[in-house]
Amino acid sequence: MWKKGRVNWLALLGFLVGLCWWASLALPASADYDINQYHVNVAIQRDGSANVTQTVNYQFDDDYHGVFNVQDLRGIQGAKLQKVTTQLNGGMVIPASAGNLENNNTYELTQNTKQMRVKLYRSVQDGDRLRVVYRYQLQGVITNYADTAELNWKVIGSGWDVPLENVKIVIQLPAKNVQALQAWTHGPLSGQTTVNRQAGRVTMTLKHNPANQFVESHLLFPTTVTSANARTETTKRKAAVQQQEAKLAQEANAKRRRNRLIRQVAFGVAVVAWLVAIAGYSWWFVRHPAKRHQQPIPINHSFEVPPVTPAVAESLWAQKSPNTDALTAEILRAAAERELTIETLEGKRRPDVQLTQLKPVTNSFLAHCFDKVAVDGHFKLTDLKKYGKRDKAGRLGKWFSKWQREINQTVASFQDENNYQIRNRWLTAAVVVTILGGLATVAGGFVSATAAMIMAGVAVLAAIIFWVSWLVQRKRIAINTDEGLALRNQINGLRRMMKDIGHFNTAEVGDLILWEQLLPYAAAFGLANQVTKQLAIDFGTEALATGMLIYYPLFYGYGGVDFDLSGAINDSFSGALDASGSASSPSGGSGGFSGGSSGGFGGGSGGGAF
Repeated sequence: MWKKGRVNWLALLGFLVGLCWWASLALPASADYDINQYHVNVAIQRDGSANVTQTVNYQFDDDYHGVFNVQDLRGIQGAKLQKVTTQLNGGMVIPASAGNLENNNTYELTQNTKQMRVKLYRSVQDGDRLRVVYRYQLQGVITNYADTAELNWKVIGSGWDVPLENVKIVIQLPAKNVQALQAWTHGPLSGQTTVNRQAGRVTMTLKHNPANQFVESHLLFPTTVTSANARTETTKRKAAVQQQEAKLAQEANAKRRRNRLIRQVAFGVAVVAWLVAIAGYSWWFVRHPAKRHQQPIPINHSFEVPPVTPAVAESLWAQKSPNTDALTAEILRAAAERELTIETLEGKRRPDVQLTQLKPVTNSFLAHCFDKVAVDGHFKLTDLKKYGKRDKAGRLGKWFSKWQREINQTVASFQDENNYQIRNRWLTAAVVVTILGGLATVAGGFVSATAAMIMAGVAVLAAIIFWVSWLVQRKRIAINTDEGLALRNQINGLRRMMKDIGHFNTAEVGDLILWEQLLPYAAAFGLANQVTKQLAIDFGTEALATGMLIYYPLFYGYGGVDFDLSGAINDSFSGALDASGSASSPSGGSGGFSGGSSGGFGGGSGGGAF
């Protein structure tokens, strides 16, 4: 019965684990640092060069020796590094000096016709924030054609191995009121380009740029803006660029429409799945009402021996498969029935316990232990632990699970399987409706903030209704038959009596024969040590020594009453089991980024930390 109740949960857990595993494969491995702000200010000069100020804000989650920055120079006429400064944790701005001794706050510059690489040595620790500013000049970034001047530059190259957050790129021309200024940006479609012709400025903003994703800026403006530029071409260029960018903008806008449609469809599917789940579960519960059973009047304290074994009693009380406490109780019961003997032996650090078989044992787990672990019909608990460490095939766990299934089969005869499934279905319904509502809310967030807010409100309301209903049904629906309810009531009363055993005189309740029968049940509930201590107080050790012939040597015969036999057995079995192997602008005005590339220089630019 308990295994059937776990099937849906195991399937759901397996699905979630598989989803997380798939997501971990789909996502790139993350570094131990973030770049939470990335700004580039570009001042175009009349000679066609560009003065660049590149600001990178790092947040570290581990210790690093420094950072590096690469500027791709292919397609232009060279570069000159001017200055590097650092600022740690909001402190003073410190200029870095050139050098190759790897001293703190120094940098190594490596430059050729293909790239300029700056390796900055600046030791940081976990939690540090480092702001690095690079100032350099790029020569020959503008080309003056017969009809227009052009800048075509991947300002952010594809060499960044971590995402760049809060990206802002500002390109300032050396003139104002540039009415013929046109700008297009290629990169993630979530970016935005703002063209301010009056100020002669283009600003590109992007909240998140994925790792290894370039951002390319393509500008056209009159040649008079860069009148001193020596890099010239006699051909015309403007019409070809406008045609190329119009095509890229159309493709980007078409992709946006497709993405918007996909998001809307996904949102609709998620909402429909959520509604179907609500309607389906509601219909099912109406069609499958729970059977009512008569709840008995609760027994406060029971002193009767239950008609079932301690393991069955513990499983009925806890409403789950029996644990190692119940197995300890089975050992005590086997000793009382003369199937085995239990001896306390002196150990290296604490007493050890030895089990000796007298006749075939009825407990299947113990039978396997005597067959595979015991030597000459006996084994110590330390031997069981050693076997568990060697047990790579998980035999102990299989034996234990087999014994649990046997107890569960007995418990199932006292349970109403239909009610059990209905109550379990209520819990499954609450979980499914909550998860689907959450997924629909997330899908709504990709459509619009309003859709997400509305969906979140109704999803939370539905989840609350289902969880409250489950709590109500959990108390209302009895998963036991009438006979099972009466038996469980007696067992609950017996356990309460044992928990409250210090509040009355056990000698006045019953003789030692009764308590000898009840002690295995105390072990099943994890209360054996508490009960035996109270028996020693109420009856006296002399009476116990003569009246409890079976249990007295176990609980009182070694080291006095402080020896917790049940705890020792339970810990040993638990330890052994644990050890077992178990929209873009086509005209060049303000608008969103386009996809593709216009072939600008700088594609290999990037950086990172070391």
